[in-house]
Amino acid sequence: MKTALVTTLSTAALALSLATAAHAAGPNLVVNGSFEADVIPTGTWEIWTTITGWTGAPNIELQRQLEGNLAQDGQQLVELDTYANSAMSQTINATGWVTLSFWYTPRIGWPAGTHGIEVSLGSFSSTVMQSVAGGNVPDWQHFSALVDLGNSGSAVLRFAATGTSDMAGGLIDNVSVTAVPEPASAWLALAGGAWLVARRRRAGR
Repeated sequence: MKTALVTTLSTAALALSLATAAHAAGPNLVVNGSFEADVIPTGTWEIWTTITGWTGAPNIELQRQLEGNLAQDGQQLVELDTYANSAMSQTINATGWVTLSFWYTPRIGWPAGTHGIEVSLGSFSSTVMQSVAGGNVPDWQHFSALVDLGNSGSAVLRFAATGTSDMAGGLIDNVSVTAVPEPASAWLALAGGAWLVARRRRAGR
């Protein structure tokens, strides 16, 4: 289900502000967002308690071109459901409005119910792939949300498996958090009571 922004701004003004924010976004605040820093052999998977930038709970599965599950960016990706449902997190240093972005896909050939992933950043949270089955090829989808971190200075970015705990879970790649420029922040502040915009390429994903 898509999350709408409740706003007093016109649709055109809101679209313009979001386009401006996306165009002028700053550097990626996520360390190792495409999971390329810790290289493993092609066609393999490895389970780590931590990888560069990320802490596992209890661990993280890295994959590199394994069984047709090709990365969305680079050569490696993360699966959340190692020996059982797992999670990973890192602390993001930021204030004010940020754009959270990542790509996700179900694992090839696995049924619906096993791929669910919850993402959270500060007080924001959402879930993807609750009831999505894996096809014959990767079906990468893009998730993007505008999140207000206020004056906190930092927030925990966390991904956690929520599907069946069966050693096969959803795949994640190309994670980023970028600061939203001040002019776009002002537009969003005028939106009145809404604190995020979540956009998904397909409803229900």
